[in-house]
Amino acid sequence: MLDRVRSLRFVFTCAVAIGVAACSGGGSYVQGDRRGRDIDRGETNGRRFDFTSNTTQADDWQVRVTGSSMWVGFARDEAIEKLGSISLTEPETRKLWKLIDALDIPNRKKGTQDEDVGYVSLQLKEPGDDGADLHQVYISRGTTDENLLALARYLQDLVQKYKKERPEF
Repeated sequence: MLDRVRSLRFVFTCAVAIGVAACSGGGSYVQGDRRGRDIDRGETNGRRFDFTSNTTQADDWQVRVTGSSMWVGFARDEAIEKLGSISLTEPETRKLWKLIDALDIPNRKKGTQDEDVGYVSLQLKEPGDDGADLHQVYISRGTTDENLLALARYLQDLVQKYKKERPEF
């Protein structure tokens, strides 16, 4: 059973990587230098947050937030569903990032991947002068952390509002 779960997570992760390419990113556009026949493709620099719920038996959910754009997908049984992108309103964006910041991911302990009850993986990418700072933590699904529970409820509300599907984190 554990091998099946790992295999499903691998396939889901690959699908998420492909699906995220379709997600319009937030951040600031930086115009590159144009020399001769070079094409200016620009760069997007900004914060990115990934929320992944890994369960032992139910759905595995992935939510990626970049600026005011949110991408959602999940794996159920052996099927992968990509619900796609959501453009958040300004008030929704402010509230969401406030909830993310309340978790203080850069200063949390890394945690462990609790395979018995499942876990949530949180990843925050912060842009920096020399590249990006990437912070990842794991929190058991059995947590009583009010900041994480508030964020999870708000993500559920947003997904239900825009995609008519309520995640089971």
